[in-house]
Amino acid sequence: MLPQWKIDWDQARALCRKGKIGQALVQYELLLQEKSTVDEARWEYASLLVREKRWQQAGKELDTLLVHDPGNRKYLLARARVSLQEGLTEQAIKQYGQLYEGRPAGADALEALTGLITALDKQGNKEAQLPLLEQLLLRKPGDLSLLKRTGSLSLELGQAGKTRDLLLKPLREHPDDVDLLRLLAHAEERLNNPGQAACFYQQLVALLPGDIQANSWLSKYYQALGNLEMALVHVRRQLKFDPGNADLILQAARLYDQMGRFGKALDYFYLYLELVPGNQDVIKQRNHTRKEMALNLIALVENRKVEQLWKDLQKMTSDREGVFQQLADWFREQGKQVELTEVLLLLYRQHPGDQQIYQELATLLEEQGRYNELEKL
Repeated sequence: MLPQWKIDWDQARALCRKGKIGQALVQYELLLQEKSTVDEARWEYASLLVREKRWQQAGKELDTLLVHDPGNRKYLLARARVSLQEGLTEQAIKQYGQLYEGRPAGADALEALTGLITALDKQGNKEAQLPLLEQLLLRKPGDLSLLKRTGSLSLELGQAGKTRDLLLKPLREHPDDVDLLRLLAHAEERLNNPGQAACFYQQLVALLPGDIQANSWLSKYYQALGNLEMALVHVRRQLKFDPGNADLILQAARLYDQMGRFGKALDYFYLYLELVPGNQDVIKQRNHTRKEMALNLIALVENRKVEQLWKDLQKMTSDREGVFQQLADWFREQGKQVELTEVLLLLYRQHPGDQQIYQELATLLEEQGRYNELEKL
């Protein structure tokens, strides 16, 4: 006849096979109360506790097993894992470290090494992790996730050359991997190779057009090279995904201004001043751009093509009134009354109730003997 502890053990195993874990755990507890020396049963119980994430209880059972068999690597590995889950990080590092150093070529060495890296990561010890990650790569050379992790950590620790050496080959095999492209771009930045960094960033934004960081870097890079057209491409890409960003709007305004595309510059200055109305420096820039645009249009006014200019400006900028006001200021400064009159007549037609324009126009028309036009105001 079977002893009671063996009956309890068989029942615990049967309950476990049926998925009745709660009942199985109770049965194992009854068994071990009656027969505490059955290590195989205690191991099954501890393994079930680990599976159920009952870490503290599992740790106690594993400690009991290790008293009976302190060199058992199966028990030690399980205890290291439980230590980590219990928050006993220092203990887990020591346990995993001893397992790996004791048998670095053993069947369980990979698990021990992986556990040690995880424990060091939890501790925040980046310097100790890197050589271990490199050892893990020797065992898993094609693991892309591991390559990225090692490359990223190398970069973080100031070893950008190592990052580049690790990731160039994987990129050839995975040319559309945005993580690899980003890491390599950062590495080339750190290595003071902006041209190569730009190549990686360009590949990155081809895959992720809305990547703010990459586009921002590229816009600054092209501005430094004097390639304003390309700088503007990357500013506008950012604006597409962040249209209310005042700093980006101002960047676009200034780039258009530097390129001599004054109409577009004025549009962006207008947008910026809608968001930041009190910025006096930008108001000065906007006024300067108006003046630059106006100076390019003076000949049209002098040739009495004011109406046509007004129509053409609509296609060039939404700030055409501002440009006409600037034309008026310039003709006043130069004492060109006829041209000033033509500009003011057009502005008055846009704002027939404007008394300031009316009074100046009335004086000008009277001085020029244009009484018929004065009567029509």
